[in-house]
Amino acid sequence: MVDKILDTAERLFYAQGYNNTGINQVIDEADIAKASLYKHFESKNDLMFAYLQRLHQRWFERLQMAIGKVENPRDKLLAIFDYHRERQQIREFGGCPFTKASVEAGMCDTRILHEVQQSKERLKGLIKQLVINADHKNILTDTELIETIFLMAEGGIAMGSVFKNETDLQAAKKIIEKLI
Repeated sequence: MVDKILDTAERLFYAQGYNNTGINQVIDEADIAKASLYKHFESKNDLMFAYLQRLHQRWFERLQMAIGKVENPRDKLLAIFDYHRERQQIREFGGCPFTKASVEAGMCDTRILHEVQQSKERLKGLIKQLVINADHKNILTDTELIETIFLMAEGGIAMGSVFKNETDLQAAKKIIEKLI
């Protein structure tokens, strides 16, 4: 039941936005009783928070699997861009779900903002781990390279949502490839 509710909320929150999705629409499209939703989630913010927690977990599990398929430590860094590109294609270049949630609900509920921030910090931490393990060219310090990779990936996602294509993520990947 909880997964059915969260699946519906995920689809609606991403496609329509948090503010444009009413709790009654989630109930109707999940085909559940109102009491069933409120048994698991006291409010729409609680539903959003649970959606983000699950999204965070699943997103990183898939990212770890994608990186795990690559042997070369430098190529693992580049695999982050391939993973982002794949996720954006699946989402039809609608942008980062964490950023979207932060913009719409992060100011209303600090739990939501904190969950989004944790997701971004976790990605940056993973990049840090990969940079340390990669024998990169040392054109940049490890810290500079970590920030550059993170910002290039985030920027590529943002521009992909604006232009509805993967061009900027691909360009970012090529730039990083030259730096590592």
